[in-house]
Amino acid sequence: MAQTKTITLLAQLRALAGQKAIDVTVDDGATVRDLLRALADAYPALAERVLEADFTLRGDMQLVLDGRHLALLPGGLDTPVAGVRQMMLIPPVSGG
Repeated sequence: MAQTKTITLLAQLRALAGQKAIDVTVDDGATVRDLLRALADAYPALAERVLEADFTLRGDMQLVLDGRHLALLPGGLDTPVAGVRQMMLIPPVSGG
């Protein structure tokens, strides 16, 4: 069975996608890695900006799951997304 996950987009990612959030459909038992592949299929222009060729996040991108940065999760890309309620994609931010 499939489930739909909503990813909130911040900063210039919103302009690129033309919306504040995107919905990505994944199978039950999906991981972050599966979610990123589904994102690439559903939103190719966005994927070019946020993903590497191997469907991993670009080094300057951040993915936050329920308030925790992906890099701090023990499972990393293999973290299941089934119980995750909030996801955000954050591009690099600069300012002064």
